[in-house]
Amino acid sequence: MESSRVFRLTQAVKTLALDNHVDYAGVASIERFSSAPEGHRPGDLLPGAQSVVSLGTRINKGPQLTQQIALRDRSMRHVAFSYRWLGYGLINMYINDRAALLVARLLEEHGHTALPIVGSGVEDARHMMAAFSNRHAAVAAGHGEIGWNGLCLTPENGPRQRFVSIITTAPLAPDPMYQGPRLCDPEGCGRAAHGRSVCVRACPLNLFSVDETVQADFVEKQFTYAAMDHVKCGGTIGLGIHPLVLGNDSPKIPKDVDMEVMADLVAKAPPWLKLVSVAFGRGHWCGLCLLRCPVGMPQDVETILNTHYPRREERQGAL
Repeated sequence: MESSRVFRLTQAVKTLALDNHVDYAGVASIERFSSAPEGHRPGDLLPGAQSVVSLGTRINKGPQLTQQIALRDRSMRHVAFSYRWLGYGLINMYINDRAALLVARLLEEHGHTALPIVGSGVEDARHMMAAFSNRHAAVAAGHGEIGWNGLCLTPENGPRQRFVSIITTAPLAPDPMYQGPRLCDPEGCGRAAHGRSVCVRACPLNLFSVDETVQADFVEKQFTYAAMDHVKCGGTIGLGIHPLVLGNDSPKIPKDVDMEVMADLVAKAPPWLKLVSVAFGRGHWCGLCLLRCPVGMPQDVETILNTHYPRREERQGAL
């Protein structure tokens, strides 16, 4: 495919996505995924894949604010639904997934094959692992870097956006990886003073490891970030069986949680929580490692929180 046609198709893909309300549109070459786990690389999911398109949509400030109000003031827990729907579910379903489907259709109209990867979904529930990592694809497409919390940080919004990906056989023009100043500084973020960065201290279940790290190699750039227990995160807070969840009086979560323990806890969850989880497959979203990240923190959100909902002195592992 000649370079001019590659360029035109790449631009058409980005224009279509941006016209459908996403805020980020980029392309990654599949070579940047060569170190991804076997079975989760672009070519594993779509043989003959040549490119990955990454789209992202920022989270509105309103849901960011209400979620933190709900987590700071127990009497205001009822406003947490705003973040669940408008900061997570609807962004993924009605903006990202829709834009990904439209981009995939455009690519297939040009004679290629395209596989959209939904914005939210766990294909391997036992390990809380998706078929493909949208956040790693976002980094590979040049949107930003991986922060200590394992999320893609952009210069504009930090970790406050959701991503979706399209794997395609189309040869597209890859974007350069992010070359700006380092966004995440774990030492300056509090590790030096408190032994832990803001995102690690924010976790109500202490799920970030203090000594184990994860290496992400994109060929051109490498990142190191904190390992965390995704099973316990997704299976307790994500499924809504942690007392953090509005209206839930679940028993204390055991220190060692496996899928059998979580299944038992879910079975004992109140009926209303099970109905809520039908909407997006989960009953609650915490988001503290995202919301409290200082990178890209909206100044007006921080001002409102500090003025009207000052944070009580926190104990590690408590809200």
